[in-house]
Amino acid sequence: MPDDVSDPMKSIKEDSDTLCDKGKIVSRSSKNDAKINAAEDEDENEESYRMRVYGTLGRHEKTNAVTIQKARRIDPSSRFLKRVSERFSQELTRRSSSFVEALPETPTGWAVLTVTMASLCLSYEINLQKSLTAPPTVYCQLADEVMKKIYQRLTVNPDSIFSRNIHPSLFVGTRSVVSSTAAFLGGGPCSEGYTRFREVVAMSQDGAQIALDWELPVSDTPDLKKEALHGPFRKNLVLILHGINNDTSFGYMRSLMRACTKRGWAAVGMNFRGCGGISLSTPRGYNGAYTGDLRCVIRTLGSRLAPGFSIFLVGNSLGANIMTKYLGEEGRGGTLPMCVAGGITLGNPVSIHSKNITFPWGHILGLGARKGLVQHLRTFRKMKSAYFQKRFRMALLASTIGEFDEALAPIFVKNDTYPPYQYQIGYKDGESYWHDASSYRYIRHISVPLLQLSSKDDFLIASSLASKLYYSVSNPNVMVVHTRCGGHLGWHESPPDTDNIFGFGTSWGDTATTHFIDAVLKGKLEIAKAKVGNATSESTARKQPANLKSKL
Repeated sequence: MPDDVSDPMKSIKEDSDTLCDKGKIVSRSSKNDAKINAAEDEDENEESYRMRVYGTLGRHEKTNAVTIQKARRIDPSSRFLKRVSERFSQELTRRSSSFVEALPETPTGWAVLTVTMASLCLSYEINLQKSLTAPPTVYCQLADEVMKKIYQRLTVNPDSIFSRNIHPSLFVGTRSVVSSTAAFLGGGPCSEGYTRFREVVAMSQDGAQIALDWELPVSDTPDLKKEALHGPFRKNLVLILHGINNDTSFGYMRSLMRACTKRGWAAVGMNFRGCGGISLSTPRGYNGAYTGDLRCVIRTLGSRLAPGFSIFLVGNSLGANIMTKYLGEEGRGGTLPMCVAGGITLGNPVSIHSKNITFPWGHILGLGARKGLVQHLRTFRKMKSAYFQKRFRMALLASTIGEFDEALAPIFVKNDTYPPYQYQIGYKDGESYWHDASSYRYIRHISVPLLQLSSKDDFLIASSLASKLYYSVSNPNVMVVHTRCGGHLGWHESPPDTDNIFGFGTSWGDTATTHFIDAVLKGKLEIAKAKVGNATSESTARKQPANLKSKL
C-alpha cells in the first residue's frame, strides 16, 4: 500500500482519541452530570465571583457584602432550602422532559397508547367488580311466623334476591360516591303509559301544605285517578319519602316509584314541607324528628283504601329516619293504623348527630339546607319575633349541617312521642334535637315487618349504623341487610340476566324493596288462608257430634 494513502479506520480512531482527550466527546451521563454541576455553580453569587476572579469587590458592593454575610449567619437554613428547591425543580423538569420525549409522535402511536391505557383501566375495573361481587349479609330473628315466611321467600333459592351475588356496574356501582351521585342526579324513567299527577294536602296541625306526587300503574280501570283521590281505592299503595335537601323529582325517587308501579301497586312520593316547589305556608320547615306530617298523610290515604288493601312505607336517608321513628312511636302507643302492613328503610342514619357527618359532607348538606331557607326567605321574614330572626340569621351563616341544626333547634317544630302526639315548638339545643331525632331509640317498638337496607361503603351513615346495629336485630320484626357496595342510595348493578355491564338506571335497592313488599303480601295471604282453613275445620269438628246425636 502506498505511503500517502492512510488507513481510514485508523484515522477515525486517532481523531476520536484526540477528541476524547480534548474533552469534546462526552457521554449522555456525563452531560447530565455537567448540567447538575453547572446548576450547582449558579449558587455562586456575584460577590463571590468578583472575589475569586479579581480579588476585590466593587465600591458599592463592599458595604453590602458585610450585610449579606451577617444575614447568612443569622439564617443559615435559607441557602439550604434554596438549594433543595432548585434541585427539586431541576429533577421535575428533567422528568417532565423525559415524559414528553416518550410520548408517541404519530397517530398510530397515539392510537396504540390509547388502547393500551383503556385496556389497563378496564382490566382494573373488572378486577374491582369481582372483588365487590358478593351476596348481602342478612340479620334477622325467625321467631315470628310472618318473618319466617318472608325470609324463606327471599332466600329459598340461589337466585333469590338475598341469596344471589350483587354485581356492581362498571365505573358506577364500583365506587360509592359515583354510584350515589348517579342515583341523585339521574333523570328517572319516562312517564309514558303511566298516570302521574300531584295532590296538595293541608296538615291538620298548623295548616302547612304537603305535595303528594302520584304514579298509578297501567290499568283497565278508567276512574283509577278518581278512586285514588276520593276512594275506595282498590290497589296496594307504597308511600315513599325522600332524603334531606331533595324532593320527589330526584332520580332515585322516580326509579323506586316506577319499580312499584310495574308490580301493579300505586306509588306516592311525599314531599316534605317546603320541598317539591310548594311554598311554605307557615314559618316551620321539616326536620328529622317531626313525624306529624307523615302521620297526617297516612291517616288521609288510609281513609281512602278499600278493605283488604295495604299501605307500605319506604324511606330514603333522612326520610327513612322519620319513617322509622313514626313506626316506633305508633307501635309503642298501639295506635298504628291497620292498613300499614310494613316498611323499608334505605340508608337510614339511625343515629343523628353532627359528629357522625365528616368533611366535606357536613358542609355540602349545610349548603343545601341554607339554600332551602333562601328559597322561602319571604315566608320566614314574616315572623316578627326578634328571637326567631336571630336564630334564622345564625342558620344562614352556618357552614355545616351541625351548625345549622344547632341554630334552628330552638324554633324547630316537634311532636310528643306518646299519644296523642301533641304539636309543639322548640328544643333546648342541638343535642336535645339530635337525641329526639335518632330513630334507633324507637326501633324496638316497631310492630310490623321492617327491612333495613344499608351499604358498608356508605360514606354518610356507615359508622353510625354499625354502632347501633344491636337495636335493630333485637326486634324480631326487623330484617337488617348489609351489602358490600352501593354507596348512599346507589346500588347500581349489572343484573346477571342482562347484557348491560354498566348498569345505568338499574338499582338493586329498588329490586330488593319490591321483593320484600311482595313477600310480605304473600306471607300475610298464606297466614290468612291458613287461619280460615283452621277455623273451617274447627267448625266442622264441632258440628259432627251434633249430627251424630240427631241421627241417634
